[in-house]
Amino acid sequence: MVISIDFCGTQRSITRTDKIDISLFNRARVADVLNLLRNMYPDLSLNEKTVTATVNLEISSMDRVLEANDKVSFLPHIGGG
Repeated sequence: MVISIDFCGTQRSITRTDKIDISLFNRARVADVLNLLRNMYPDLSLNEKTVTATVNLEISSMDRVLEANDKVSFLPHIGGG
């Protein structure tokens, strides 16, 4: 199955693109995509504790099973004070 991964902010600078399509095995989870991206782009700061995952623009758990044509993003946490 093929899914899309959208990059935002500094992720675009590091990956030099705003989106990629990747092929995954059936029953792949969001956490599998995160691990794949860590290997593909070691300079990205992607950690389960420092990003919020979205699937099709909705906040998602790392355990969610993906389906063909899903759109995944990993949004950095924004803090302030």
